[in-house]
Amino acid sequence: MKTIELNIKGMTCPSCSAAVDGKLTELKGIESKYINHASDLGRISYDESLISEEEIIAKINETHYKVVGQEHLVNEVEVPNCPSCHKPGKLVPNTVFKSLLKRENREMVDLNIKNYICMNPDCQTAYYSNETTIPHDALRREIWFKKAAKTKTICYCNNITKEQIKNAVVNHNLKSWEDITGLYRSKVIERCEYFNPTGSCCRDTFDKVVGKMQKEFVDR
Repeated sequence: MKTIELNIKGMTCPSCSAAVDGKLTELKGIESKYINHASDLGRISYDESLISEEEIIAKINETHYKVVGQEHLVNEVEVPNCPSCHKPGKLVPNTVFKSLLKRENREMVDLNIKNYICMNPDCQTAYYSNETTIPHDALRREIWFKKAAKTKTICYCNNITKEQIKNAVVNHNLKSWEDITGLYRSKVIERCEYFNPTGSCCRDTFDKVVGKMQKEFVDR
């Protein structure tokens, strides 16, 4: 058995750690794993006869979190452009579709292949694969950065909108994700890989919205 310690960047909350942990659970040969978002640490023990370090890193890199310092062991996977707008997209975990797609549209996505989110705000395509595209209006929860979105949800796990963040910052002098979500929810949820359209944590976006609200309405 061999144990490795990896520097995993991009994790900001327990949900991020859980997403990486869940990916590693899919692999055969993993004996134990410890993933800590606060320290960016991944400590993994594995059976070298069943799996390699390269395979472990590649599996982690399928998420929105990346192993750094081991680039020589990684073959970058090319993400295809959106077939509608021909702009770059991002790989998403297929776990997002159960919460995002309208029930009658769930047959539009093939969960046995890789799917991607279109990052172009002007494009009407929400998700795509090498075989199909899923339009924004097929979703029951809009993607916040799409110009077609009427509701700008920032934290999907707790259904916190841009307007609610503005109220928390301006009228309650709150700044952190913890304090703002606590203002509106007695029980806070962190399941980004299921509820966020990108499948990754919202905290970076959340902090940017808070900072913008402070500049526009507080620090004037």
